[in-house]
Amino acid sequence: MPSELTEQLRNIPLFHDLPEHELDTLSHKVTERCYQAGEALMRKGEPGTSLFLIVDGMVKIVGESGQGEELILNRCGAGETIGEMSLFDLSPRSASAIALTLTRTLELDHASFSEAITQRPELSKVLIRSMSSRLRFATTYIEKAIDWSRHVAQGDYSQTIADLETDQTAADGPASDEQKAGQLLSAFFKMVKEVKAREDQLKQEVRKLTLEIDEARRKQQVQEVIDTQFYSNLKAEAARLRRERHEGEG
Repeated sequence: MPSELTEQLRNIPLFHDLPEHELDTLSHKVTERCYQAGEALMRKGEPGTSLFLIVDGMVKIVGESGQGEELILNRCGAGETIGEMSLFDLSPRSASAIALTLTRTLELDHASFSEAITQRPELSKVLIRSMSSRLRFATTYIEKAIDWSRHVAQGDYSQTIADLETDQTAADGPASDEQKAGQLLSAFFKMVKEVKAREDQLKQEVRKLTLEIDEARRKQQVQEVIDTQFYSNLKAEAARLRRERHEGEG
């Protein structure tokens, strides 16, 4: 009877087509691990010595902005494989992976991974398809980030805010690469609405200040006219004419 680990491996798309005996052999080479929300599966810059097969839970793949802020690059869930890139190029981890929920994984080390690929070359094709899909998503992600940044730089927030609202509405259902990219970038671009609100408030304050300045200038100009000798003479002449008119009527 298949073991629990064998069944878990069968539910990973990478190993769907492996025969029972190979899944059983592989089950003895993986290490089952459990991560609490907020716990790191791997950190950027660490040696890439294993890959992770997500049994259940949700993981965020994160990078870091120039200011040291977390930038979410992707989210991965049950059935997905992460960390395999470092096993191919033997380079340090290119990003960190942080559990978003209680997450269970099966960890496969480099030696066992290489052995599995050697014995079953078709596994490479599955991994390549997976990595190609992520590459297409990364391209969409970058294009959307550049497009939004360009609009914001030009002071045009309308399209970016509309996209954010559309992508957020689609968050509960199946999402395209573009919508998924928008959902991930919304965490980074949530400042857009705040910037727009501050800009609108500043414009209102500038308009109010302009009106106050114009009113003060108008009062000053009127006062300057009142203070002239010409205005005093004109006022005195108007008073004289009114007296004469009253005397004539009397």
